[in-house]
Amino acid sequence: MLTTFGCQMNQADSQRLRGLLAKIGYAETETEEDADLILFNTCCVRQHAEQRLIGRIQSLINHKKRNANLIIGVSGCMAQNMQAEMLEALPLVDLVFGPNDIEELPLLLQKAANGKTLGSFVSKGSFDGDTADGIILSRPFSAMVNIIRGCTNFCSYCIVPYVRGPEVSRPMPELKAYISDLAASGVTEITLLGQNVNAYGRDIGLEEGFTQLLEMIEEIDGIRWVRFMTSHPRDFSLAAIKRIARLRKVCEQYHLPVQSGSNHVLELMKRGYSREKYLALVDAVREHISNACLSTDIICGFPGESAEDFNDTLELVAKVRYESAFMYYYSPRPGTEAAKMADQLSEEEKKDRLARLIELQNSISLEESRKLVGRDYEVLVESAAARDKNDLVGKIRSGRSVNFSGDKSLIGRYVRVRIEQARNWTLSGKLLPPEGA
Repeated sequence: MLTTFGCQMNQADSQRLRGLLAKIGYAETETEEDADLILFNTCCVRQHAEQRLIGRIQSLINHKKRNANLIIGVSGCMAQNMQAEMLEALPLVDLVFGPNDIEELPLLLQKAANGKTLGSFVSKGSFDGDTADGIILSRPFSAMVNIIRGCTNFCSYCIVPYVRGPEVSRPMPELKAYISDLAASGVTEITLLGQNVNAYGRDIGLEEGFTQLLEMIEEIDGIRWVRFMTSHPRDFSLAAIKRIARLRKVCEQYHLPVQSGSNHVLELMKRGYSREKYLALVDAVREHISNACLSTDIICGFPGESAEDFNDTLELVAKVRYESAFMYYYSPRPGTEAAKMADQLSEEEKKDRLARLIELQNSISLEESRKLVGRDYEVLVESAAARDKNDLVGKIRSGRSVNFSGDKSLIGRYVRVRIEQARNWTLSGKLLPPEGA
Protein backbone atom coordinates (compact mmCIF):
# COMPACT_ATOMS: atom_id res chain seq x y z
CA MET A 1 0.00 0.00 0.00
CA LEU A 2 1.32 3.45 -0.93
CA THR A 3 0.28 6.67 0.81
CA THR A 4 1.31 10.05 -0.59
CA PHE A 5 1.76 13.31 1.30
CA GLY A 6 2.43 16.71 -0.23
CA CYS A 7 2.58 18.33 -3.63
CA GLN A 8 1.86 17.14 -7.16
CA MET A 9 5.55 16.39 -7.63
CA ASN A 10 5.08 13.77 -4.93
CA GLN A 11 1.93 12.52 -6.66
CA ALA A 12 3.94 12.06 -9.85
CA ASP A 13 6.73 10.30 -7.95
CA SER A 14 4.13 7.92 -6.50
CA GLN A 15 3.02 7.04 -10.02
CA ARG A 16 6.60 6.04 -10.79
CA LEU A 17 6.79 4.01 -7.58
CA ARG A 18 3.61 2.14 -8.51
CA GLY A 19 5.02 1.40 -11.95
CA LEU A 20 8.26 0.01 -10.53
CA LEU A 21 6.44 -2.10 -7.96
CA ALA A 22 4.08 -3.53 -10.56
CA LYS A 23 7.06 -4.44 -12.74
CA ILE A 24 8.56 -6.59 -9.96
CA GLY A 25 5.31 -8.33 -9.12
CA TYR A 26 3.57 -6.19 -6.49
CA ALA A 27 -0.17 -5.48 -6.59
CA GLU A 28 -1.55 -2.63 -4.50
CA THR A 29 -3.89 -3.51 -1.63
CA GLU A 30 -6.80 -1.43 -0.41
CA THR A 31 -5.92 -1.75 3.29
CA GLU A 32 -2.71 -1.74 5.29
CA GLU A 33 -3.75 -4.99 7.01
CA ASP A 34 -3.46 -6.89 3.71
CA ALA A 35 -0.11 -5.42 2.72
CA ASP A 36 3.37 -6.93 2.87
CA LEU A 37 4.85 -3.57 1.84
CA ILE A 38 3.68 -0.21 3.17
CA LEU A 39 5.29 2.88 1.64
CA PHE A 40 4.86 6.51 2.64
CA ASN A 41 5.94 9.08 0.05
CA THR A 42 6.56 12.15 2.18
CA CYS A 43 6.74 15.93 2.22
CA CYS A 44 8.91 18.06 4.48
CA VAL A 45 7.61 21.53 3.65
CA ARG A 46 5.54 21.78 6.84
CA GLN A 47 5.93 20.27 10.31
CA HIS A 48 2.33 19.03 10.26
CA ALA A 49 3.19 16.49 7.54
CA GLU A 50 5.97 15.06 9.71
CA GLN A 51 3.64 14.68 12.67
CA ARG A 52 1.04 12.89 10.52
CA LEU A 53 3.66 10.47 9.22
CA ILE A 54 4.95 9.63 12.68
CA GLY A 55 1.43 8.92 13.88
CA ARG A 56 0.67 6.69 10.89
CA ILE A 57 3.84 4.64 11.33
CA GLN A 58 3.39 4.23 15.07
CA SER A 59 -0.12 2.92 14.46
CA LEU A 60 1.37 -0.02 12.52
CA ILE A 61 3.11 -1.61 15.50
CA ASN A 62 0.55 -4.39 15.94
CA HIS A 63 0.44 -5.08 12.20
CA LYS A 64 4.22 -5.40 12.24
CA LYS A 65 4.02 -7.93 15.08
CA ARG A 66 1.44 -10.03 13.21
CA ASN A 67 3.29 -10.00 9.89
CA ALA A 68 6.98 -10.79 10.20
CA ASN A 69 7.48 -10.17 6.47
CA LEU A 70 6.02 -6.66 6.49
CA ILE A 71 8.36 -3.99 5.11
CA ILE A 72 7.67 -0.36 6.03
CA GLY A 73 9.38 2.22 3.87
CA VAL A 74 9.58 6.00 3.75
CA SER A 75 10.45 7.88 0.57
CA GLY A 76 10.33 11.48 -0.58
CA CYS A 77 11.59 14.77 0.74
CA MET A 78 11.22 14.01 4.44
CA ALA A 79 13.14 10.78 3.98
CA GLN A 80 15.92 12.69 2.22
CA ASN A 81 16.02 15.38 4.88
CA MET A 82 15.70 13.27 8.03
CA GLN A 83 17.30 9.93 7.26
CA ALA A 84 19.23 9.44 10.48
CA GLU A 85 16.54 10.89 12.75
CA MET A 86 13.86 8.76 11.12
CA LEU A 87 15.68 5.48 11.49
CA GLU A 88 16.44 6.30 15.12
CA ALA A 89 13.01 7.60 16.13
CA LEU A 90 10.95 5.08 14.16
CA PRO A 91 12.39 1.57 14.63
CA LEU A 92 9.46 0.09 12.70
CA VAL A 93 10.86 1.61 9.49
CA ASP A 94 12.90 -0.78 7.33
CA LEU A 95 13.64 1.38 4.34
CA VAL A 96 14.38 5.08 3.75
CA PHE A 97 15.18 6.60 0.36
CA GLY A 98 15.05 10.01 -1.30
CA PRO A 99 13.17 11.30 -4.38
CA ASN A 100 16.18 10.88 -6.66
CA ASP A 101 16.50 7.20 -5.76
CA ILE A 102 13.15 5.85 -6.90
CA GLU A 103 14.80 3.70 -9.58
CA GLU A 104 16.81 1.96 -6.82
CA LEU A 105 13.65 0.68 -5.10
CA PRO A 106 13.78 -2.96 -6.33
CA LEU A 107 17.32 -3.37 -5.01
CA LEU A 108 16.49 -1.60 -1.75
CA LEU A 109 13.49 -3.86 -1.20
CA GLN A 110 15.61 -6.93 -1.74
CA LYS A 111 18.11 -5.76 0.87
CA ALA A 112 15.36 -4.77 3.31
CA ALA A 113 13.79 -8.24 2.96
CA ASN A 114 17.16 -9.70 3.92
CA GLY A 115 17.02 -7.78 7.20
CA LYS A 116 19.20 -4.80 6.33
CA THR A 117 17.73 -1.47 7.35
CA LEU A 118 18.83 0.83 4.59
CA GLY A 119 18.86 4.51 3.78
CA SER A 120 20.20 5.26 0.33
CA PHE A 121 20.69 8.63 -1.29
CA VAL A 122 22.25 8.80 -4.73
CA SER A 123 22.19 12.20 -6.42
CA LYS A 124 21.31 11.78 -10.09
CA GLY A 125 22.49 14.38 -12.56
CA SER A 126 19.86 13.72 -15.22
CA PHE A 127 16.55 12.03 -15.91
CA ASP A 128 16.59 8.40 -16.92
CA GLY A 129 13.93 8.15 -19.60
CA ASP A 130 12.85 4.57 -18.91
CA THR A 131 12.48 4.98 -15.16
CA ALA A 132 11.01 8.46 -15.45
CA ASP A 133 8.29 7.05 -17.70
CA GLY A 134 7.70 3.74 -15.92
CA ILE A 135 4.53 4.93 -14.26
CA ILE A 136 1.03 3.72 -13.55
CA LEU A 137 -1.52 6.43 -14.24
CA SER A 138 -4.24 6.83 -11.63
CA ARG A 139 -6.45 7.95 -14.54
CA PRO A 140 -5.67 6.53 -18.01
CA PHE A 141 -6.76 9.76 -19.71
CA SER A 142 -4.74 12.21 -17.56
CA ALA A 143 -1.03 12.24 -16.78
CA MET A 144 1.39 14.27 -14.69
CA VAL A 145 4.70 14.82 -16.45
CA ASN A 146 7.84 15.90 -14.64
CA ILE A 147 9.70 18.31 -16.92
CA ILE A 148 12.22 19.65 -14.41
CA ARG A 149 13.22 18.54 -10.97
CA GLY A 150 15.11 20.26 -8.22
CA CYS A 151 15.31 23.95 -7.36
CA THR A 152 18.02 26.59 -7.17
CA ASN A 153 16.00 29.46 -5.73
CA PHE A 154 16.82 28.91 -2.04
CA CYS A 155 13.94 30.90 -0.59
CA SER A 156 14.86 31.47 3.03
CA TYR A 157 12.01 29.32 4.43
CA CYS A 158 12.17 26.36 2.04
CA ILE A 159 13.94 23.03 2.47
CA VAL A 160 13.20 21.74 -1.06
CA PRO A 161 16.49 22.80 -2.74
CA TYR A 162 18.40 20.90 -0.08
CA VAL A 163 16.44 17.66 -0.51
CA ARG A 164 15.69 17.61 -4.26
CA GLY A 165 18.96 19.14 -5.44
CA PRO A 166 19.62 21.65 -8.24
CA GLU A 167 17.41 22.16 -11.28
CA VAL A 168 17.71 19.43 -13.90
CA SER A 169 15.58 19.67 -17.04
CA ARG A 170 14.43 16.66 -18.99
CA PRO A 171 15.60 16.90 -22.64
CA MET A 172 12.91 18.20 -24.97
CA PRO A 173 13.21 15.38 -27.56
CA GLU A 174 12.64 12.87 -24.77
CA LEU A 175 9.60 14.80 -23.54
CA LYS A 176 8.21 14.99 -27.06
CA ALA A 177 8.52 11.22 -27.48
CA TYR A 178 7.05 10.51 -24.04
CA ILE A 179 4.06 12.84 -24.38
CA SER A 180 3.41 11.52 -27.90
CA ASP A 181 3.33 7.99 -26.47
CA LEU A 182 0.94 9.13 -23.74
CA ALA A 183 -1.37 10.62 -26.37
CA ALA A 184 -1.23 7.42 -28.43
CA SER A 185 -2.25 5.44 -25.33
CA GLY A 186 -5.37 7.59 -24.79
CA VAL A 187 -4.12 10.40 -22.54
CA THR A 188 -5.83 13.67 -23.46
CA GLU A 189 -4.81 15.89 -20.53
CA ILE A 190 -1.32 16.45 -19.16
CA THR A 191 -0.03 18.50 -16.25
CA LEU A 192 3.58 19.64 -16.53
CA LEU A 193 5.30 19.63 -13.16
CA GLY A 194 8.34 21.23 -11.60
CA GLN A 195 9.31 23.20 -8.54
CA ASN A 196 9.66 26.07 -11.03
CA VAL A 197 8.41 25.16 -14.50
CA ASN A 198 9.42 28.57 -15.84
CA ALA A 199 13.06 27.57 -15.32
CA TYR A 200 12.70 24.62 -17.68
CA GLY A 201 15.55 24.40 -20.17
CA ARG A 202 17.92 26.95 -18.70
CA ASP A 203 20.33 24.26 -17.51
CA ILE A 204 20.42 22.69 -21.00
CA GLY A 205 20.87 25.92 -22.95
CA LEU A 206 17.24 26.82 -23.71
CA GLU A 207 16.59 30.40 -22.61
CA GLU A 208 12.89 30.24 -23.55
CA GLY A 209 12.65 26.53 -22.95
CA PHE A 210 9.33 26.39 -21.14
CA THR A 211 7.48 28.39 -23.77
CA GLN A 212 9.14 26.33 -26.50
CA LEU A 213 8.01 23.16 -24.75
CA LEU A 214 4.40 24.34 -24.60
CA GLU A 215 4.53 25.25 -28.30
CA MET A 216 5.89 21.79 -29.10
CA ILE A 217 3.09 20.08 -27.14
CA GLU A 218 0.55 22.19 -29.03
CA GLU A 219 1.46 20.18 -32.15
CA ILE A 220 1.01 16.72 -30.59
CA ASP A 221 -2.20 15.09 -31.82
CA GLY A 222 -4.45 13.69 -29.10
CA ILE A 223 -3.44 16.04 -26.31
CA ARG A 224 -6.40 18.31 -25.66
CA TRP A 225 -5.68 20.13 -22.38
CA VAL A 226 -2.32 21.20 -20.93
CA ARG A 227 -1.81 22.48 -17.38
CA PHE A 228 1.36 23.38 -15.51
CA MET A 229 2.60 24.16 -12.04
CA THR A 230 4.32 25.68 -10.27
CA SER A 231 5.30 29.03 -11.80
CA HIS A 232 7.74 31.29 -9.98
CA PRO A 233 6.60 34.91 -10.40
CA ARG A 234 10.19 36.08 -10.76
CA ASP A 235 10.71 33.99 -13.90
CA PHE A 236 7.34 34.44 -15.64
CA SER A 237 7.85 37.09 -18.32
CA LEU A 238 5.44 39.22 -20.32
CA ALA A 239 6.89 37.75 -23.51
CA ALA A 240 6.08 34.23 -22.29
CA ILE A 241 2.51 35.23 -21.37
CA LYS A 242 1.92 36.65 -24.86
CA ARG A 243 3.23 33.49 -26.53
CA ILE A 244 1.25 31.18 -24.24
CA ALA A 245 -1.92 33.18 -24.88
CA ARG A 246 -1.80 32.01 -28.52
CA LEU A 247 -1.85 28.31 -27.55
CA ARG A 248 -5.34 26.79 -27.59
CA LYS A 249 -4.43 23.68 -25.56
CA VAL A 250 -3.02 25.49 -22.53
CA CYS A 251 -5.76 25.78 -19.91
CA GLU A 252 -6.54 29.13 -18.32
CA GLN A 253 -5.30 27.97 -14.90
CA TYR A 254 -2.38 29.88 -13.43
CA HIS A 255 -0.90 29.05 -10.07
CA LEU A 256 1.25 32.03 -9.08
CA PRO A 257 2.57 31.69 -5.49
CA VAL A 258 2.86 35.15 -3.97
CA GLN A 259 3.70 33.98 -0.40
CA SER A 260 3.31 37.52 1.00
CA GLY A 261 1.90 40.88 -0.03
CA SER A 262 4.58 42.80 1.88
CA ASN A 263 7.79 43.94 0.22
CA HIS A 264 9.55 43.71 3.56
CA VAL A 265 8.54 40.07 4.03
CA LEU A 266 9.20 39.17 0.39
CA GLU A 267 12.74 40.44 0.84
CA LEU A 268 13.16 38.38 4.02
CA MET A 269 11.85 35.36 2.13
CA LYS A 270 14.32 35.98 -0.73
CA ARG A 271 11.57 35.63 -3.30
CA GLY A 272 13.25 37.84 -5.90
CA TYR A 273 10.30 40.08 -6.78
CA SER A 274 8.36 42.95 -5.26
CA ARG A 275 4.67 43.37 -4.58
CA GLU A 276 4.50 45.78 -7.50
CA LYS A 277 6.16 43.37 -9.93
CA TYR A 278 3.82 40.59 -8.84
CA LEU A 279 0.73 42.74 -9.38
CA ALA A 280 2.03 43.74 -12.81
CA LEU A 281 2.35 40.02 -13.64
CA VAL A 282 -1.25 39.42 -12.57
CA ASP A 283 -2.41 42.34 -14.72
CA ALA A 284 -0.50 40.96 -17.71
CA VAL A 285 -2.03 37.49 -17.34
CA ARG A 286 -5.54 38.89 -17.15
CA GLU A 287 -4.95 41.30 -20.03
CA HIS A 288 -3.72 38.67 -22.47
CA ILE A 289 -5.53 35.50 -21.31
CA SER A 290 -9.32 35.61 -21.26
CA ASN A 291 -11.01 34.00 -18.26
CA ALA A 292 -7.70 33.32 -16.50
CA CYS A 293 -8.23 31.56 -13.17
CA LEU A 294 -5.59 32.51 -10.60
CA SER A 295 -4.56 30.58 -7.51
CA THR A 296 -1.68 31.11 -5.13
CA ASP A 297 0.29 30.04 -2.06
CA ILE A 298 0.49 32.32 0.99
CA ILE A 299 2.50 32.04 4.19
CA CYS A 300 1.42 34.23 7.09
CA GLY A 301 3.23 34.75 10.38
CA PHE A 302 6.69 34.74 8.79
CA PRO A 303 9.50 35.81 11.17
CA GLY A 304 9.50 39.59 11.42
CA GLU A 305 6.05 39.98 9.82
CA SER A 306 4.42 43.00 11.44
CA ALA A 307 0.71 43.73 11.62
CA GLU A 308 1.23 46.20 8.77
CA ASP A 309 3.00 43.55 6.70
CA PHE A 310 0.10 41.16 7.22
CA ASN A 311 -2.38 43.85 6.25
CA ASP A 312 -0.41 44.28 3.01
CA THR A 313 -1.08 40.60 2.31
CA LEU A 314 -4.80 40.96 3.03
CA GLU A 315 -4.96 43.99 0.74
CA LEU A 316 -3.18 42.13 -2.07
CA VAL A 317 -5.56 39.16 -1.77
CA ALA A 318 -8.55 41.51 -1.90
CA LYS A 319 -7.08 43.25 -4.96
CA VAL A 320 -6.12 40.15 -6.96
CA ARG A 321 -9.24 38.13 -6.05
CA TYR A 322 -7.81 34.64 -6.37
CA GLU A 323 -10.22 31.86 -7.18
CA SER A 324 -8.42 29.71 -4.60
CA ALA A 325 -5.35 29.73 -2.38
CA PHE A 326 -3.22 27.34 -0.39
CA MET A 327 -2.76 29.17 2.89
CA TYR A 328 -0.45 28.24 5.76
CA TYR A 329 1.11 29.77 8.80
CA TYR A 330 4.89 29.72 8.90
CA SER A 331 6.46 26.45 10.02
CA PRO A 332 10.21 26.57 10.77
CA ARG A 333 12.25 24.03 8.80
CA PRO A 334 15.60 23.12 10.42
CA GLY A 335 18.48 23.94 8.13
CA THR A 336 16.80 26.93 6.49
CA GLU A 337 17.79 30.55 6.99
CA ALA A 338 14.34 31.57 8.22
CA ALA A 339 14.44 29.08 11.09
CA LYS A 340 17.34 31.06 12.58
CA MET A 341 15.74 34.49 12.16
CA ALA A 342 14.86 36.70 15.10
CA ASP A 343 11.30 37.89 15.74
CA GLN A 344 9.63 34.50 15.42
CA LEU A 345 5.90 34.95 15.99
CA SER A 346 3.92 32.97 18.53
CA GLU A 347 1.74 30.04 17.45
CA GLU A 348 -1.29 31.97 18.67
CA GLU A 349 -0.51 35.00 16.50
CA LYS A 350 0.25 32.87 13.44
CA LYS A 351 -2.99 30.91 13.78
CA ASP A 352 -5.01 34.09 14.28
CA ARG A 353 -3.60 35.63 11.10
CA LEU A 354 -4.20 32.44 9.15
CA ALA A 355 -7.83 32.35 10.28
CA ARG A 356 -8.35 35.94 9.11
CA LEU A 357 -6.70 35.21 5.78
CA ILE A 358 -8.80 32.08 5.20
CA GLU A 359 -11.99 33.96 6.03
CA LEU A 360 -11.17 36.64 3.46
CA GLN A 361 -10.17 34.19 0.74
CA ASN A 362 -13.21 31.97 1.29
CA SER A 363 -15.53 34.93 0.82
CA ILE A 364 -13.75 35.89 -2.42
CA SER A 365 -13.76 32.29 -3.70
CA LEU A 366 -17.50 32.03 -3.14
CA GLU A 367 -18.18 35.34 -4.87
CA GLU A 368 -16.07 34.32 -7.87
CA SER A 369 -17.75 30.90 -8.04
CA ARG A 370 -21.21 32.44 -8.07
CA LYS A 371 -20.30 34.33 -11.23
CA LEU A 372 -20.22 30.99 -13.05
CA VAL A 373 -23.78 29.96 -12.21
CA GLY A 374 -25.95 29.71 -15.32
CA ARG A 375 -23.00 29.29 -17.68
CA ASP A 376 -22.17 26.20 -19.76
CA TYR A 377 -18.69 24.66 -19.58
CA GLU A 378 -16.76 21.82 -21.12
CA VAL A 379 -15.90 19.33 -18.37
CA LEU A 380 -13.38 16.49 -18.34
CA VAL A 381 -15.12 13.74 -16.34
CA GLU A 382 -12.62 12.32 -13.84
CA SER A 383 -14.38 9.89 -11.51
CA ALA A 384 -17.45 8.99 -9.50
CA ALA A 385 -18.12 11.60 -6.80
CA ALA A 386 -16.83 10.71 -3.34
CA ARG A 387 -20.03 11.60 -1.48
CA ASP A 388 -22.55 10.15 -3.92
CA LYS A 389 -21.46 7.32 -6.22
CA ASN A 390 -24.40 8.10 -8.51
CA ASP A 391 -22.80 11.46 -9.30
CA LEU A 392 -19.72 12.24 -11.33
CA VAL A 393 -16.98 14.78 -10.74
CA GLY A 394 -14.85 16.50 -13.32
CA LYS A 395 -13.14 19.80 -13.93
CA ILE A 396 -13.39 22.68 -16.31
CA ARG A 397 -10.42 24.22 -18.11
CA SER A 398 -9.79 26.67 -15.27
CA GLY A 399 -9.37 23.76 -12.87
CA ARG A 400 -12.58 24.13 -10.86
CA SER A 401 -14.28 20.87 -9.86
CA VAL A 402 -17.85 20.22 -10.98
CA ASN A 403 -20.28 17.62 -9.61
CA PHE A 404 -23.22 16.43 -11.70
CA SER A 405 -25.42 13.38 -12.26
CA GLY A 406 -24.30 11.04 -15.03
CA ASP A 407 -23.36 7.52 -16.03
CA LYS A 408 -19.89 6.17 -15.16
CA SER A 409 -19.34 5.42 -18.85
CA LEU A 410 -18.64 9.16 -19.22
CA ILE A 411 -15.44 8.98 -17.12
CA GLY A 412 -12.54 10.11 -19.27
CA ARG A 413 -14.75 11.95 -21.74
CA TYR A 414 -15.42 15.65 -22.31
CA VAL A 415 -19.03 16.73 -21.76
CA ARG A 416 -21.02 19.95 -21.47
CA VAL A 417 -22.38 20.93 -18.06
CA ARG A 418 -24.50 23.91 -17.03
CA ILE A 419 -23.49 25.31 -13.62
CA GLU A 420 -26.42 25.51 -11.21
CA GLN A 421 -24.83 25.90 -7.78
CA ALA A 422 -21.57 27.35 -6.45
CA ARG A 423 -19.50 26.79 -3.36
CA ASN A 424 -16.07 28.20 -2.49
CA TRP A 425 -14.19 26.18 -5.11
CA THR A 426 -16.44 23.36 -6.25
CA LEU A 427 -19.48 23.69 -8.48
CA SER A 428 -22.60 21.63 -9.13
CA GLY A 429 -24.34 21.42 -12.46
CA LYS A 430 -26.54 19.60 -14.95
CA LEU A 431 -25.26 17.42 -17.78
CA LEU A 432 -26.26 18.82 -21.19
CA PRO A 433 -26.89 16.87 -24.40
CA PRO A 434 -23.96 16.76 -26.84
CA GLU A 435 -23.80 19.77 -29.12
CA GLY A 436 -25.80 19.13 -32.27
CA ALA A 437 -27.82 16.33 -30.65
